[in-house]
Amino acid sequence: MAKVHVIPHTHWDREWYFTQQDSDVLATYNFTKVIETLESQSSYSCYHLDGQSAIVEDYLKVMPHMRERMAKLVSDKRLFIGPWYTQTDTFNVAGESIIRNLKYGMHVAEQLGHSMTVGYLPDTFGHNAQMPTLFKGCGIDNIIFWRGIDYDQQVERSNFFWQSPGGDNILAYNLVHGYGAAKNIVAEPAHLDNKIFPMVEKIKALAGLDEVLIPSGGDQVNIDPNLPETLAKATERSTAGDTYVISSMEDYVDYLRQNSSDFDTYQGEFKIPRYTRIHKTIGSVRYDIKKLNFDIEQFLLKKLELVTAIAKAHGITVHTELIDIAWKKIIECHAHDSMGGCNSDATNADIMHRLKQAEEICHGLYNLIVKDIASQVCDEGEVMVFNNRIKPYSGIVDIVVFSTLADITLEHNGQAVTTELVKRDTLDGGKVIEVTKDGEKEVPVPPYYRFELKAKLNDIPALGYQTFQVCEAGSMAKAQNGTSAQIENDRLHLSLGNGELVLTDKQSGRTISNLIQFENQADDGDSYDFSPLEGDTPLYSQPLSLIGSQRGELMQQMTLQSRILVPQDLEDRRQGDANSEIVFKLTFTLHHGERNLQVDIDTINHVKDHRVRVLINSDINTDSSVSTLPFATIERPIAPVLFGAEENWRERFRECPVDIETTEGAVAIANDADDKQTDRALIINGRGIKEYQILKTDQYDRIALTLFKAVGYLGKDELLWRPGRASGINNTVVHTPDAQLQQSMRFSFAIAMAESTSHQAIRELETEYLNQPFSYQRQRLNSFENRLERFQVRFDVKPMSKQFSLLNIKEELELSSLSYSFYENNALVLRLFNPTEQAITLDMTQFDNYADVAIVNYREQLIAGAEPVVAPNNTIDLRLRCTAATPSDKENC
Repeated sequence: MAKVHVIPHTHWDREWYFTQQDSDVLATYNFTKVIETLESQSSYSCYHLDGQSAIVEDYLKVMPHMRERMAKLVSDKRLFIGPWYTQTDTFNVAGESIIRNLKYGMHVAEQLGHSMTVGYLPDTFGHNAQMPTLFKGCGIDNIIFWRGIDYDQQVERSNFFWQSPGGDNILAYNLVHGYGAAKNIVAEPAHLDNKIFPMVEKIKALAGLDEVLIPSGGDQVNIDPNLPETLAKATERSTAGDTYVISSMEDYVDYLRQNSSDFDTYQGEFKIPRYTRIHKTIGSVRYDIKKLNFDIEQFLLKKLELVTAIAKAHGITVHTELIDIAWKKIIECHAHDSMGGCNSDATNADIMHRLKQAEEICHGLYNLIVKDIASQVCDEGEVMVFNNRIKPYSGIVDIVVFSTLADITLEHNGQAVTTELVKRDTLDGGKVIEVTKDGEKEVPVPPYYRFELKAKLNDIPALGYQTFQVCEAGSMAKAQNGTSAQIENDRLHLSLGNGELVLTDKQSGRTISNLIQFENQADDGDSYDFSPLEGDTPLYSQPLSLIGSQRGELMQQMTLQSRILVPQDLEDRRQGDANSEIVFKLTFTLHHGERNLQVDIDTINHVKDHRVRVLINSDINTDSSVSTLPFATIERPIAPVLFGAEENWRERFRECPVDIETTEGAVAIANDADDKQTDRALIINGRGIKEYQILKTDQYDRIALTLFKAVGYLGKDELLWRPGRASGINNTVVHTPDAQLQQSMRFSFAIAMAESTSHQAIRELETEYLNQPFSYQRQRLNSFENRLERFQVRFDVKPMSKQFSLLNIKEELELSSLSYSFYENNALVLRLFNPTEQAITLDMTQFDNYADVAIVNYREQLIAGAEPVVAPNNTIDLRLRCTAATPSDKENC
């Protein structure tokens, strides 16, 4: 005998093959019926709106008069909403985005009375290994999920503890038959005997408990008013003596807590396509939205939130509601289908529009904030350089300066700064309109110059800024344009010979030959999955050719070109006609003192039905790869499953378990432990490139980064790597010509030769590549460099110094974010994480400039009795209340 918790719900894809607007129309009917049914039937104890709050906001925008009725049901725990804002993809968005998703989702739900305290992810395409830490940080100690599990390789029971690399444990419950197991359940004997009861028996066998859970719902379904009566009849008919009751996920998790003493513990990710599809190659679908989303995440975290914190530290008003809007707009795009890109073209147009709206809000607000700060700090023409790192920065900074002077230099405290001219443009000053007594008069403005500089700066204050003066110079050091086939800095040397690149580490003597090559392969898949065309073989790029180079003391750059002849589409592939050409422009950049070789690839895609990868050679042989997760790394085996003649994977898996993997941003390989040579590693950090594979060759391993895949269908039947029905909407052909990505694209990443793939080594190189200081000049010559520069805004006067630092962290920690408090106007929230292998105790005296410092969770809730100790692969959040610009201001807080 068992108690069967039947969970009534709807799984609400906010957008998919239909648009959000379609969803809104349907929700006005379905959600209203849910409210009416719960109000009229006391026996219908509760219902679940899919664990996300964005759909509730959508509904109430259309039906605001239903707010009080909905809030009553939410407060009474009869209607469950939250904790997510949207049900996130866990691999293709930043860890910070996942945290903000929960933070906004729980806040919206609590405003209506209650946020469900269950980490519910019923349809997400796999789950990254760090999810227990992300949930725990938001006060959630459990997850209920479906996809990615394998009971042969990972766990034996459907209920267990899941432990993250950060050391956090949460309760986990797997939906054995998915979120639609008891969809449309009816009291007919044949339906109960042949479907429901056998499923429940399997669930009971895997749970090993006296109480089990089965969901009753499905995609966009409406509430079934007959469910209480149906479950009463199921109880009567059950030959096992089981009792079927309407229940909530919160109640079932409570039961698990009370009966978890003998649960096993699992560590790792859930990304195996054993019982259900995971879409392992979705990381390269619709690259355009993934790259734009990455850029906005980085801008928010590395620029906008930093200058907001500096402004608020000085009492400058910042309308952070705009930042909330920007975050929510991109989080709306983070649901598994949305960020996955497996949608109709109309839906992806909506996604791109939201992302662009968020980008414009971010850039516009940033412009006003830095202009406000500069108006307090700078004299006319002076330049501010902001440092977004938690330690002082010394190194090369890109600076744009406008001046009427033909040759300039930067000075700090009367000392000249080493600068190098990259580019100087003469700009027409145009004309301005002056209103006189005789009417409007056009007055010509003299021409002026726009300089792009590289500046070698020292000790830019941590999480702060420093100010520089623009002065006239007798002459300027310039990076020289030429045709040299080699570039170098103090660490690396890159040369082109016989069409191949050779990268040399000048300190260790390591050399990698044939550094980069492009691979092109037919893609017979769809918007969910890459799938090879049977009989097709990859095509490879021709030798590289030199376009030009630019060499200076601070920066050296080489531009190359690569070409590859390919068929135009699948039909040409079948015919063997390689009648089209893809051209790649490659720009390699080395900065003085840096370990990264920066690579930018530009191309215009006009070919259909194909996948493009860049192959990066190494001097390494290994059996595993390392890639980044939120606050951690994960090691994955190379080619864990052989497929084809040696093993019939189709008998065990729902799609090919190929070792094409996803990264939050970095991928690395290192020589095997039994290799007697010097320790060596290769570390790649990307900008929005999410998918990789390690390729074994006769000599050394290669890292294959998928740049993009181009396809024209939402779903296709019988793929070589995904047998059976089309994913998504079965038996319906949805053409997606926009997913062919017929457009210009840029791909950027950095290559570094290191000694190990330790988490700390990877993060240090990531910080060097991504956390670049940035500049702003107070000037009146040009009003179009920034979005809102030309508009007049009156700023209140605030005393600010020429140099400032919010704080300087001494310990070997990394910055995740420094944001404004969501709940307190005069507080900041600092999130740090530990990439080392040892726990780190934070010295709290370094925050003495703040009136109050408290350890909080991701939702800014106090953690009673918490010590400032950061475990490896974990985080610490500090609420810094009432920032003081200087110690003497502390008493004013």
